[in-house]
Amino acid sequence: MRVVSYNIRHGVGCDKRLDLERTARVIEELQPDMVGLNEVDVCFHRRSEYQDQMAWLAKRLKMNFCFAPAICLRPRSTVGERQYGNGLLTKGKILDWLPVRFSGRNGDEPRSILTARVETKKGVFRIVVTHMGLTPWMRRRQVQWVLDMCRDEERPVVAMGDWNVTPRRRSVTALSPYLIDLLGQIEQETGQDLYTYPCWHPRKRLDYILCSPHFQVRSGGVSKTPDCPSDHLPVYGDLQLTGE
Repeated sequence: MRVVSYNIRHGVGCDKRLDLERTARVIEELQPDMVGLNEVDVCFHRRSEYQDQMAWLAKRLKMNFCFAPAICLRPRSTVGERQYGNGLLTKGKILDWLPVRFSGRNGDEPRSILTARVETKKGVFRIVVTHMGLTPWMRRRQVQWVLDMCRDEERPVVAMGDWNVTPRRRSVTALSPYLIDLLGQIEQETGQDLYTYPCWHPRKRLDYILCSPHFQVRSGGVSKTPDCPSDHLPVYGDLQLTGE
């Protein structure tokens, strides 16, 4: 099973050009079974031409989707509810999903966690997509929610997204042993640094795929995007259920 996590920056590249088709091609070339997306606009703003980016990408890539808004604005006369947040694309069947919203304080941007049960040929998995907050206060709330979910979940879990911190920070290490940092394992095995940000000259890793011990990590890495469709690089991982 190939999993991809990508902060798409609402389809705007480092050249300041909106081009969601360019984003779709990056995802398509990775041939994923499921994709966690951050910074997705759903009829949200003129910066993305008020397009429903989740519905467009799902149709373009022939995948199912669900979405968890972090920010909701009042409808405009020409569009429905305006939302911004995290999404999931999957070839599997989405059995159900839950959007969890975290309100901000003192200027913090609200955040969301999307959790879904997805049925694949290999079984039913719990998938989590989030974009961690910029402050320790917000990240602690989000990490605690993920930890509580992992303690109660018997199914295999995959969590992914932009964590906004580097691998040695507590927002990542606190998830062990419930969730394994896929790229961290690859880095240990290869001695390589797998940086994801900024895309034009990556100097740190902010983007993650984490999986429960139900899985064996087969391979993974960071995909290069020379024309920088986003300010982040997408990450991918190939997972196999232990014992298969």
